[in-house]
Amino acid sequence: MRNKKLIPFEVIEKAVAGEPEAIDIVLKHYSPRIKYLSKYRGITTMIFKTV
Repeated sequence: MRNKKLIPFEVIEKAVAGEPEAIDIVLKHYSPRIKYLSKYRGITTMIFKTV
């Protein structure tokens, strides 16, 4: 039985290859975590300051 919380490996491979639809799926999957980290720890602020 597959874990529904994980993104299928095939989608990850396509996202790495640059397929826009797969990238969108990955971003939608991780967007709650990204939002949480950016508010709680200020991760995005730190990343943008180093660039």
